[in-house]
Amino acid sequence: MKLLLILLRSSWISGLVSGLLGAFSGVANLGLIMLIHHALTGDPSEAGSLPYLFAGACVLVLITQVMAKCLLVQLSQATAARLRYELCTKIISAPLPTLESVGSHRLLAALINDVNAITSALSAFPAACANAMVLVCGLVYLATLSVPLAGGTIVMAGIGVFTFMTGLRFANLHLRQAREDQDEVVKQLRAMIDGIKELKGNNMRCLDFVYDVLLPADTKMRHSLIIGSNIQGFAHSWGRLFLFIGIGLLLFAWPQIATVSTATLTGYVLTILYLTYPLDGILGWLPAMNGASIAVAKIEKLGLMIDQPEQQTSHVAPTKFESLEMRSVTYRYDSSGDECFALGPVDLTLSPGEILFIAGGNGSGKTTLAKLLTGLYVPNAGEVCWNGRDVTDKVRADYRQLFSTVFVEGHLFDRLLGVDVTPGELERWISLLGMEEKVDVQTGRLSTQELSRGQHKRLALLVAALDDRPIFVFDEWAAEQDPGFKDVFYQQILPELRRIGKTVVAITHDDRYFSVATRVLRVVDGRLTHATEKAADSLHVIHRNAA
Repeated sequence: MKLLLILLRSSWISGLVSGLLGAFSGVANLGLIMLIHHALTGDPSEAGSLPYLFAGACVLVLITQVMAKCLLVQLSQATAARLRYELCTKIISAPLPTLESVGSHRLLAALINDVNAITSALSAFPAACANAMVLVCGLVYLATLSVPLAGGTIVMAGIGVFTFMTGLRFANLHLRQAREDQDEVVKQLRAMIDGIKELKGNNMRCLDFVYDVLLPADTKMRHSLIIGSNIQGFAHSWGRLFLFIGIGLLLFAWPQIATVSTATLTGYVLTILYLTYPLDGILGWLPAMNGASIAVAKIEKLGLMIDQPEQQTSHVAPTKFESLEMRSVTYRYDSSGDECFALGPVDLTLSPGEILFIAGGNGSGKTTLAKLLTGLYVPNAGEVCWNGRDVTDKVRADYRQLFSTVFVEGHLFDRLLGVDVTPGELERWISLLGMEEKVDVQTGRLSTQELSRGQHKRLALLVAALDDRPIFVFDEWAAEQDPGFKDVFYQQILPELRRIGKTVVAITHDDRYFSVATRVLRVVDGRLTHATEKAADSLHVIHRNAA
């Protein structure tokens, strides 16, 4: 039922029309078999109009089938596009910790494999409607020939369908496991791509990865798929067999019980043989629907409820920043063990135009603090206040627009997105960062190929600068820069951002540049402590030393 609702949501009119066209096609197909039966068993003197009726039925079948398929191609592709769009919006609006716990490999599998599985099943909807109509009308036609024989046929068909569905349920257990195993395969394939340099540099590591990690994961998935598919194939063949069992009983057992005319027997056998085609189509479609149901369940399990309306967020970046305060904020990572890392309680205030450095050892909680500050993580306790008002779930999406960020694990898109900047301003930042050969000023495209880690960070800083938000957050930006560009960052870029009224929060280990900051805080085991306080005129000392 959910699958049909997904289809009808894209265009219920197109879905209804395509189903009706499929049903008309089924009726026309059955009309052909009735005409053939009448031509074989009827009075030849009454067959004058049969060729014209037969030709008309053929044309009707052709037109309805082509129209139904063409309509559903458009509808299924629109459905796939809508599913991908809705999944993308759910991913974007989902809490960052949820996405981090799910993993990118599962999200990619949902966006590609699961959407394709759903679309493939829905694309066969008109054919299924046609086949179902043929079966229903075929049984009605059989009843006009002989009610007892029609009743026996229905009983045999019911037994066949019941055994088929039972087999499908057993197959479903293995196919669901195969879908779970597929996530692990995608994860390892992504690890292979991301770690290709490390694999090429160590043959033993490469062999261990392929034979101890990748192939076992693939073998486990393949094993579940083979078992599930074999059960489906057996159930499919078993369901079709019952029609031939019915034909055998009709030919050899029924004449021993009751008298049946040759015309009735011929019509029955001919119709049942014809019904094997639509029955085969439906039995082949049900496993595809089963796979689509597994895909929908997998998407829902990830927390991406595609049958729920999306949340609306603002597309306007806020420009008003007067104060920001974290009050007794704590954050604890979910963990299955008894102990897990916790940050806080944290009390912190930010004002326009200041430069705050945050120092601390690895794993002390600096990046977690930055994610809490920027609204990517939601505190377990305490509150974050923006301009004196609590940052609630209702305004958190708008609150995040205060920040231009460069995180250690940040992604760099291959073009400038969401910025409106003059060519002069773009050229100024490109020149300051020494990235003239990496940015096309006319198109705004970024060359993300063959970049060093330092160049990657410089392009990310360029994008953050062009975002022009009130608060800039840099997560160890200078860690991979050469000494010359470290000086540029600390002695030129940060003072320039403060001069134009921006607030800067920089996570750094470069204690030789601590004099640049108006404040330096230190994170130790999840606790925030004050390291130094500076005079308000410290920026003038920096400029004098730089000169």
